[in-house]
Amino acid sequence: MKGKVQNYDNRILNIPGIIIGLLVSYIITLAFFIVYALILTYTPLSELTLPTLTMLITIIGIVLAGAIAARHTRSKGWLNGGLAGLLYVLIMLFLGTYFLKEVGLTSDIALKLLWGIILGAIGGMIGINL
Repeated sequence: MKGKVQNYDNRILNIPGIIIGLLVSYIITLAFFIVYALILTYTPLSELTLPTLTMLITIIGIVLAGAIAARHTRSKGWLNGGLAGLLYVLIMLFLGTYFLKEVGLTSDIALKLLWGIILGAIGGMIGINL
């Protein structure tokens, strides 16, 4: 097979892109949470904003993971993004279970996984067009 080179741009799943997307999005998510914690500590901002801003930061992280995962693919950005979103939520749930010792499968977890896939797919659609 002389002269035949495998082209990785035509793969359906971009595993390295998904891993990079997850790493970058978790780093940015962590930075947002640190800034938010500093704002809560040193300003009179109420802790009542915690659930809303936590959800907003998580949504940004999931969409970003999907966008970065799909950035270097030629097609199926929604699939790469959806998988990145699913993995983002699964890792977050695993870490929450590990550190908070909350165990149990509920419909809430299924809803979070579904939102992770949807938001990641939206990020993937955005990322493939960048």
